Formats: sequence, structure tokens, C-alpha cells
Amino acid sequence: GSRGSRRSSSRTSGRSRGESAARGALTLVHVMDKREAAHRGGARHDAVDDSLRARLCAQAEELRARFGIDVEPLAVPGVADEQLVALAGSVAARLLVVAALGARPQQHGRLGSMAERVVQSSPMPVLVVRDGARFEAWARGAQPLRVLVGVELTTTAQRALRWASALRVIGPCDLLVTQVAWPPGEHLRLGLRAPMPLDHLLPDLEQVLRRDLEAWAGVLPGPGETSFLVQSGWGRVDAHLTQLAAEAQADLLVVGTHQRAGMARLWQGSVSRGVLHAAAMSVACVPRGDAVGDEQEIPTFQRVLVPTDFSPLANRAIPVAYGLVPRGGVVHLLHVVTRHPGADGPDPQARLHALIPPAAQGRGIETRLEVVTEPDAYVGIIHVAGRLGVDAICMATHGHASLSQLVLGSQAHAVVQRARQPVLLVPPERGE
Repeated sequence: GSRGSRRSSSRTSGRSRGESAARGALTLVHVMDKREAAHRGGARHDAVDDSLRARLCAQAEELRARFGIDVEPLAVPGVADEQLVALAGSVAARLLVVAALGARPQQHGRLGSMAERVVQSSPMPVLVVRDGARFEAWARGAQPLRVLVGVELTTTAQRALRWASALRVIGPCDLLVTQVAWPPGEHLRLGLRAPMPLDHLLPDLEQVLRRDLEAWAGVLPGPGETSFLVQSGWGRVDAHLTQLAAEAQADLLVVGTHQRAGMARLWQGSVSRGVLHAAAMSVACVPRGDAVGDEQEIPTFQRVLVPTDFSPLANRAIPVAYGLVPRGGVVHLLHVVTRHPGADGPDPQARLHALIPPAAQGRGIETRLEVVTEPDAYVGIIHVAGRLGVDAICMATHGHASLSQLVLGSQAHAVVQRARQPVLLVPPERGE
């Protein structure tokens, strides 16, 4: 989208160099707001529209000459955000670029509401540009683009990270993959009992979170450095991200967006909307999109957790767990001491060791024994799975209360509801 101003021209130039490097085409759009036109007289309205079209065509011709790309100028009437999203969809655009500041004077210093509405409804990524010169310098190879990607370990954030990584096709990008962690939630999720600092993360907790973040991000190919940051955060995540991006002197802040609307946005908040308002640098918002059309990675299970309470039903999951991991993999055998009188026999480590399949060593599978004490079995399973960073949980289900507490449907259900990892449930044999 273009307003025909000099600042808009600079931003378009920066984007155009990127498009040229990626061999893309540019549709340069100016939307003539029907609400503004209603306040003009007929002759004056026509003269203004003719002037805008002429400026738009001149800008398109300049871009063609400078960058050798296809540029189609379009001047259309309507409501800006609606027309931009509709036109971007009609030409199958991969990116929609708008200027950061609204056209009205009272909106200076904050992102215009038009940009927010575009982000809210666009099915493709939206780049909201504050400083086009930085993109132009990057695209001509003068400097790498410094990009902070704010993530949580979700599919939406994964799409945003992959989009940011794909910018390396145009030129070098230094990626800072950043997660803001809420200490009380992480202490609860991992069952940490150590005192909780208010201004930083415990070293052991930071190590676990960083390990999980790097494993979740995977390999990010292309030129440029990749670094990871896990930051303790209380309050609004968007405020922390914008501050961290400013401290890192980022040229671009990338976030995913769920595009929540109405009460959902009020209740659950919107990190992307907060970032759009507060960020001093350009912002890219990548929508959740349709996961069916994405290239799906096939997961591999290198580390599997299998809990047992030593009952025959629970033990049925153990050989299945060993069958999930390849040579060089690790199976964690877990027993949760629940403190119920008579529920746990002596020396659970020795009992776990006796359950290791004889063929495991020959298949090159390592076994690690884990014994923890928790009020409920499912709590111990969730805590241990998080602390170890396993790829999957394998456990039995649908037992009987008189035989096995662990394999009760309620325990398995609680694990499935709370686990971040895939959970494989092993049913009993018929008649059990």
C-alpha cells in the first residue's frame, strides 16, 4: 500500500530491492478513501484523483528503472484496509507491506489503525515498515538485517520463525529467537521447588527452557547468525519483546498472530497488537494460516518417557516405548512414588532395572531410570517429561482401579490434557 508520500516511497524502495532479489513482482496500490472523497467537490475530487494516479505511475516507473522488476500501479476507491487485503488475495501476494504511520496527523507517534485492521484480517504476512532505509541497505548487501523473532512454542510461532528465516534468501539475516517466560508458570509446569527469583530465571530453569527452544526451532538455514534468548517476564509479553528488540537494535520485530477478534482478543490479549503499538522498529505479523497447506516435518523420537507403577497393565507400555526409538535413542523408565500407604514397594530403582527388555542393549538403546515423589502420578509424569525434554510419552491406559492406579483412564486423560509432547496410549489386551 502506498500513500504517494516521500516516506512511503522510501519504504517501497526498500521492499522493492527485496522483491528484485527474490525475483518477485510488485503491485503498488493507493486506495482513495471514499469517506474523504465525500468531503470534496466534484471537480476538485477529480483533480486530486488524477494527481494521485500520476504520482503513483511515476513512482512505479522509477521502481521499474531502478530495480528491474515488474511493477503494476493501481489506484482504487474504497476503504484502505479492506481493499488492500482483497487486492493482495486476488494477486496471490506472498507479503503485504504498509507504512507504519497513519495518514492523519493525530495518529503520528503511534501505528495507524489501518495497519492494525490489515494485520487483523490479512491471510498473508504483513510487514509494517517504519524505516525503509534499513531494508534497502540490507537488500543491496551493505549490512545484515537484524531480526528479533518473538516466539512461544506453538505452531503459529513456528510459522513466524520460518518466515523470518526465509528472508535469508534475499540477504544475510541475524536472527535472535526470543521467548519470554513467566517464572511462576514454568516453576509449576516443571515442579521446581527452589525459591523463585523475581528478576531472573534460575540457571537450571533457563538451561531447560533454552534447550527446549533450540530443539523446537530446529535448523534455520541461510546466511547470518542465529542466537537464542530466554528472558524472564512478568506482565505483558509485547512490552518485553519491544524492549528486548530495542536493546538488540533490531531492524525488524517478527511475531505470529492468532488474529483474535472481539471478546477473545480482550480476554486472551494480543501480543501482535501490543507490538504494533509500542515497537520503535518495523514489525512483521505472520498469521496462523492453514496448517494443511504447510510443509509438515516428520518427527523422530530420540527420547521417550514411559511411566509404570509395576502393574502388568502399566508394564505393557515398556516394550512399545523401546520400539519407538532408533539406535542411539534413550528410554526413560519412570516410577512416581505417590505416598499412598502400601502403594509402593521397596527399592523402585531395582524394580525398574528389572523391567529393561534384554534386547534393548543389543539394539543400541540407552535406558535411564527415574524415580520421583509427587501427590499424583500424572503430576510426576508431566514434571519429569518437561525437565528431561523428552520427545514423547508412552503409557498404558484403561485399567481398573483395583489393579493399577497409574493406568486409570483419568490418569492418562490428565497427561494427555497437560503434556506438550505427543502421548502414545497403549490399551490392554482383550479380556484384561
